[in-house]
This record gives sequence, C-alpha cells and structure tokens, in this order.
Amino acid sequence: MKFFKLCLCLSAVGLFIFACAGNQTTNSSNTTNRAAANTSSPANASTDTATPTAAPDELASAKKIFLDKCVRCHKEDGTGGETDIDGRKIKAPNFTSDKLKKEPDAEFIEAIEKGFPDDGMPGFKGKISDDEIKNLVKLIRKEFQKQ
Repeated sequence: MKFFKLCLCLSAVGLFIFACAGNQTTNSSNTTNRAAANTSSPANASTDTATPTAAPDELASAKKIFLDKCVRCHKEDGTGGETDIDGRKIKAPNFTSDKLKKEPDAEFIEAIEKGFPDDGMPGFKGKISDDEIKNLVKLIRKEFQKQ
C-alpha cells in the first residue's frame, strides 16, 4: 500500500511539472502572438481616450521633476496646502481632492505650462519639455489620484 501511495504522489508531482512546463510554452506563444498583434495596422489601434499609461522610466523621470520642481509647494504626497516660499504665502492645490480628479488633463497641462503667477506658481513652458509635462500629469493621476 505504501508503494502505491508513493507512486501516486510521484505521478502527481510529475504531472504538475509537466503541466507547468507546457504552460510556459503556451505563454511564450501567446506573448509572440500578442507582440504580432500589437504591430498591426493603425486601423486596429484602440480608440480609448483615457490617459495612456506611461512607461516606468517616463514616470521615474516625471517623479524626479516633481521632486525637483513641485514638491516644495505640492508636498511629496500631493496634498499641497499653505506654505511659505521666499517670504510669500502660497496655497498649492490638493491633487488628491475630488475636484482635481475631475479636471481634464488639458487643464493640468495648461496650468503647468502657464502657471499661476499671481498665486506663486511659475509656468514651466520652455523649461521642461511637452512630453515631460504630459508625464507629470500621468504621475499626478497615477500617484495621487490612483487612476
């Protein structure tokens, strides 16, 4: 009886290993098929209008810009609030608020480009690239608004 149980267990382990190895081959084929599908004509491209996801390195670059240029007023967690910059009271908006979650990306882009000089926010048009500005918006959406 012990021999029978041992054989049954070894058979189960063997089938498990075989199934897992076969699954890797299937996943490789699916990856190849997905890659081929992604290179299809633009007619098959998605028409989703949501903010496209940025590659990790784009968000890393945006995070660095945020830390260098924005965190002083908007705080590391994006909650903003009142702060004193060079003797001037600044009230930076809270990126986590429901109001700002509803704002379209174009509003964020315009705010970053033109700034709000009367409120103490400088414009960044020409100081950082258009792609960097778009990636900052993606970072805000992902990190502070969980979109």
